[in-house]
Amino acid sequence: MHFLLLTRAHVPMCVFTDAMVVDEKVKASSALATASATCSYSAHCKDHPKYWCRGYFRDYCTVIAVMPNSTDRVALRDTGSQLIVTVSCLTKEDAGWYWCGVRRAFARDDMDSTELVVTDHRGALARDFWSGKDLSGNETRSCRASRVVHKADRSRVSILVICILITGLGIISIISHLSKRRRSQRHRRCKLSQKTSQASSMIPIHLVRSLLGSSWALGPTVT
Repeated sequence: MHFLLLTRAHVPMCVFTDAMVVDEKVKASSALATASATCSYSAHCKDHPKYWCRGYFRDYCTVIAVMPNSTDRVALRDTGSQLIVTVSCLTKEDAGWYWCGVRRAFARDDMDSTELVVTDHRGALARDFWSGKDLSGNETRSCRASRVVHKADRSRVSILVICILITGLGIISIISHLSKRRRSQRHRRCKLSQKTSQASSMIPIHLVRSLLGSSWALGPTVT
């Protein structure tokens, strides 16, 4: 029996390194703004999949995006030594714990966390005013515009669903009306056939009765 000995020559070097390190443990931003996290990793993990997930516990966090895929608000960019995560159009619900992770074949995924703190948009504007920061509000306008677009898309989808439901109900009502009409026509035909059969069966009886009545009225013939 041959045994396979796993050594450093057989196992990827990414297993033996601290692959992922986030630049800051706490990220603070305001609502409708953008937050970025820079996750540095070892060069040995360059070809390993990287991802961004949310949750307090690393083993139970929910994966939001995996390289090279991004979402409408989460953008991932891999430079070869860093995973740069950008979250745009922040809301108060985005606050929480997040993890940068790199997947490893023969070991547990290496991950590092950061906490995202999202402050109120009005308070952030006041701080930016007193600190002399740019108040152009391009990000705010773009986020609001994207929200308007998303709302318009949702309204269009809802209108389309309502139209489909109305059309389906109309088709169902038409089919039901036609089926009822066919049943009523069949019922009328059955009644008509029954009346016809009853009338045809009663004609000979009347004839017999009339003949018998006429014969009794004439009486016996005299020879």
